[in-house]
Amino acid sequence: MKRILAALMLALTVAAGARAAELKIAVIDMQKTFQEYEKTKTIEIKLNQQMEVFKEYSSQLNQQYQNLRKQYESARDDSQNIAYSAAERENKRQKAQQLYESLKLKEQEMTSYSESRKTQIRDMYTKLRGEVVDEIRKAVHNKAVLEGYTIVLDQSGESLNDVGFVIYVQPGLDITDAIIQDLNRGYRKNAKDPAGAASSEK
Repeated sequence: MKRILAALMLALTVAAGARAAELKIAVIDMQKTFQEYEKTKTIEIKLNQQMEVFKEYSSQLNQQYQNLRKQYESARDDSQNIAYSAAERENKRQKAQQLYESLKLKEQEMTSYSESRKTQIRDMYTKLRGEVVDEIRKAVHNKAVLEGYTIVLDQSGESLNDVGFVIYVQPGLDITDAIIQDLNRGYRKNAKDPAGAASSEK
């Protein structure tokens, strides 16, 4: 609510300062624009591919952990088996101890890997999303300058009553589809791979 009130106050201030200048307002659905911009879809594919790489390596780590666990449990049980001599049981006990330490190290490796990769994915998403938002803002700014809009409001936001901030707007003042077309046209024309190739980093 504060955002929309601030925007309207800005519009009124601009109008008052311009005196005879005409107040021209446009609206855009930022959520729809973000979702239908083709670069957004490319980013989603990139992130999903990276997640699959991480999941595959996590699965390998888990398999290694399970193998170590079986070896440890076998050595532990053998160390208590009276069918073995005292010397053999002691050897089994020492082996079990070594395997237990390896098991704990593997647990730490799995935890560290999971946390670091979650952070990496989150940082990647934040960076790439920021790039998309900046491009949308630039496209909106350029259109506003070219067509003389005084202010452009985001109609995708909702109030505390779950009602859109913009209740009604003349169809000609909604620039959402035009901005999406401009963005996608530029994306297809200029970008070979703006989101980057999917990394195979583990």
